[in-house]
Amino acid sequence: MFPLTAAFMLWFLGFVLLGAYAHEFMATPLMGLNVGMWLGLLQFVSTFAITMWYVSFANKRLDPLTAELRAELEAREPAQGGEQ
Repeated sequence: MFPLTAAFMLWFLGFVLLGAYAHEFMATPLMGLNVGMWLGLLQFVSTFAITMWYVSFANKRLDPLTAELRAELEAREPAQGGEQ
């Protein structure tokens, strides 16, 4: 998961740097919009894709572990008899 986070941060920071320093490149027309608009739209698409991937990962890998841990902790709770 860390490599994906690092790649997204580089992608995001690259977009910001291009917007700040490469005005002519970002203003270049491309298929009815300029390059900056296309890259901005791709930011939304990549964010959505990463979110969908993480939800799938969490549902398959993390949720079963969480349920197992919760069951284990709930089984221990009555054994402690309410001691605080």
